[in-house]
Amino acid sequence: MLIRLRNLRVSMLVAALCLAGAPAARADALATHRFVDLAGRAVTAQTLRGHVSIVNFWATWCVPCRKEMPMLNAFATRERGRGVAVVGIALDERDAVTGFVARLGTGYPIWFDRDDTLTLMRELGNARGVLPFTVVLDRNGRPVARLTGTIDDAALRAAVRAAG
Repeated sequence: MLIRLRNLRVSMLVAALCLAGAPAARADALATHRFVDLAGRAVTAQTLRGHVSIVNFWATWCVPCRKEMPMLNAFATRERGRGVAVVGIALDERDAVTGFVARLGTGYPIWFDRDDTLTLMRELGNARGVLPFTVVLDRNGRPVARLTGTIDDAALRAAVRAAG
């Protein structure tokens, strides 16, 4: 019981810290954005509806981003089939991303922004445009947590639990 209470407190603290002081964000910023996947197909965040979703903004030249990607990949693999989706949004050139993702063996979808990724990140509450930047969405596509900087498995699990 003590462990569950402690985990609940950690979850609530993570959620509060993620949202505290965050600039006003447009809840529909992801819903109205268009992306392209690695195969060049058009995709939208509507495909994430019905799942708790982790949307991770990253770049191949970002050392902290590269550091957390294996953890995100393991998380995506472990949570597959449990109503949790992970997607990476790359702020990089397609060729660099394609080669990097192939070498790493990333199993979750990687998308490119068709418009302006920095503006999208700002609309989601990342005013400074810091990478990596992760947004956790509830099953209705509403942002419930914003995590700036490198994250670990425990923080990600707590944010996902808070999303329901």
